[in-house]
Formats: sequence, structure tokens, C-alpha cells
Amino acid sequence: MIEYFPDNTKISEPKGGFMLWLELDKRICTEDLYDLAVSQKVNFAPGRMFSQYNQYQNCMRLNYALEWTDRVESDLEKLGKMIKNRI
Repeated sequence: MIEYFPDNTKISEPKGGFMLWLELDKRICTEDLYDLAVSQKVNFAPGRMFSQYNQYQNCMRLNYALEWTDRVESDLEKLGKMIKNRI
């Protein structure tokens, strides 16, 4: 999965649960990226949703509780390309 995202992307290594936290380049606003992603049927939670302050704008949360399929793989690749095109 990491190969689809820019080199400086940080991905959490959770000990449990069903979510991954991604920290992207500071130039990426995940709220702006969200509309584009949804239009291509790719969904994530922008990081800003998880702060009462103006934080985590370059972060996102991904649900990984789904069965790993070709579609999931394809959607991750699409999301990575969208992010790379924003840098």
C-alpha cells in the first residue's frame, strides 16, 4: 500500500482497531482532496474532523476493516495518484 503514496507519507502502525492514520505532506489539505476522492468513489475521513482546533489538515483516516480485494487495491492506488497530483 505504501508504494502508492508519496515518499514522505507517514502511516500509523496500530496495535489494534480498524483504522490507519496517514500524515501527508504539509502542502496537502485533505478537506480539499475529499471532494475529488468522493467523486471517484473513494472515501476517507479528513484529519481535521478529529480536532476541535485547526489541526491535522494534512492527515486522513482510512478504514481497513474491509476484505482486501482488487477494488480496494485499485482505490488505494487512485487515492495515492490524487495525492501525488496535488504536490
